[in-house]
Amino acid sequence: MRLAALFLAPALLAACQPASTASDGEPVLSYTDAFIMAPIAGRDITMGGIEITVEGGDVRLTGVSSDVATTVETHSMAMVDDRMQMRPVDGWDLKAGDTLKLDRGGDHLMFFGVDEALAAGDTANITFYFDVAGREEPLTLEAEAEVRAQGE
Repeated sequence: MRLAALFLAPALLAACQPASTASDGEPVLSYTDAFIMAPIAGRDITMGGIEITVEGGDVRLTGVSSDVATTVETHSMAMVDDRMQMRPVDGWDLKAGDTLKLDRGGDHLMFFGVDEALAAGDTANITFYFDVAGREEPLTLEAEAEVRAQGE
């Protein structure tokens, strides 16, 4: 039994290491502050945000999906002639060391076809897809987002 524990311990420790220990030469993605706003009653559209950091290489955010919405779009926000204009964008380029901040009042995520049962205090999964030069399949980042009440 002790012999099995000696062999199992290194495997368990390796599984618990942070993502930044990747040694395969690919970029490493991490995130903080992932959130989705609880939709206003009777609406199936809401917004969300996250901070994504990339280390070890350049990436391009090209798509987003979620288990609580039929469609998720990346949007920019700009003030034009004293009016707020939100527009879908194809994504953003991130260089090694960059952090992309998506939040209220700036670049953000828009969720369409939101599950009507989604409420403050819930959690939701958001998957981000990134193109990486020389890689055929997209690199993905799975984020667990807190659902926040309006005004939080």
